[in-house]
Amino acid sequence: MNLAESLGFVPQRTTRAVRAINVEKLIPNPNNFYHIGDLSDLKASIMEDGGVRQNLIVEPRKDGTYLIISGHRRCQAVKELLADGADVEADLPCEIEPDHAKAERLLIRANSSARILTPWEEVLQAQRADEVITRQRSEGLINETKRQAMQKLLHKSSGSIGRLCAIYNNLIVDLQQKMKDGKLGVSAAYEICQMRPEDQQGLLTTHNTFGIEEITLADVRHYKDMNGVGVCRDDPRQTTIMDFIGDEPKEAGAPTEEPETPTAPAAVPPEETPPVEADKEKEPEDDYMDDEYRQLMKAHRTVADSAYARLHKLWTIYNKYNDGNITEDKYIDDTQYECHEMYRELDHLRIIDEQMKKKRGKE
Repeated sequence: MNLAESLGFVPQRTTRAVRAINVEKLIPNPNNFYHIGDLSDLKASIMEDGGVRQNLIVEPRKDGTYLIISGHRRCQAVKELLADGADVEADLPCEIEPDHAKAERLLIRANSSARILTPWEEVLQAQRADEVITRQRSEGLINETKRQAMQKLLHKSSGSIGRLCAIYNNLIVDLQQKMKDGKLGVSAAYEICQMRPEDQQGLLTTHNTFGIEEITLADVRHYKDMNGVGVCRDDPRQTTIMDFIGDEPKEAGAPTEEPETPTAPAAVPPEETPPVEADKEKEPEDDYMDDEYRQLMKAHRTVADSAYARLHKLWTIYNKYNDGNITEDKYIDDTQYECHEMYRELDHLRIIDEQMKKKRGKE
């Protein structure tokens, strides 16, 4: 089974052409924003294995070249080896994917499944997926709802996708650069992107004044508390997240007014479903599902995401240490700091959870 088949893009019974193609005919995909990174280990592996063993996936172009869909790092590693005079095969095994629509989705899906992405790569990936899915649905190439297609493509919940898209649309350019530099995580960025641009700039200016490079979720909340900054609700760009969260979108052609069945309750004997009892069932939800509870839900999600981001950061620190990029002292200091911050976030999460229970009447 090849990569595309394992990702569900083609039926397993379909056999796609595999051809040896010279690296000079393999063109990097302009839509590939994923970081190539250090290729030292990959080049050593290619030399040890006697060449590239895993097929690349490419899309043919009219000029006789091929656009890379999956395999950018392998192709670049071979090019560098050849430039260094290494004895390595210049023709790489490539699967040919002639369907452009599938190729666009595969570029995103293969990377979302096969590698750990930086926070900014996650944001760009969500934005790119949004663009591709929206266009392909309008062209009739995808029959699923946008929400379903995005979830399947990115392997993420609709809420996570919505937050990433909101960051792309709402975060000011200078703070986007912070994400690119690895100084701002997803949870903190989402908290910031709900602020007005001038408040975002004020936060950044404050941190720059004190020489603080990394901006954490705790830093953002402290700034908001100290300056009385709230969520920006009048910016039309903020509606982006509503494309992905909330109730499941209705399928095209489905009835939009499902509650239009007043005869159903009348057909049920009053003894079985007294109207008073029905009203009582709604009262508990009305009691706690107010603006305050919704804010608690939002805070719960944000803090939970932040704790998860800390866990991701711990793995990043470990990988840097394991690769010899940081000293043991740096590894211990950074790990201790992230664990301490995660402990604080989990404490905060527990407090929010207790507040939500009280609102629901489950003390």
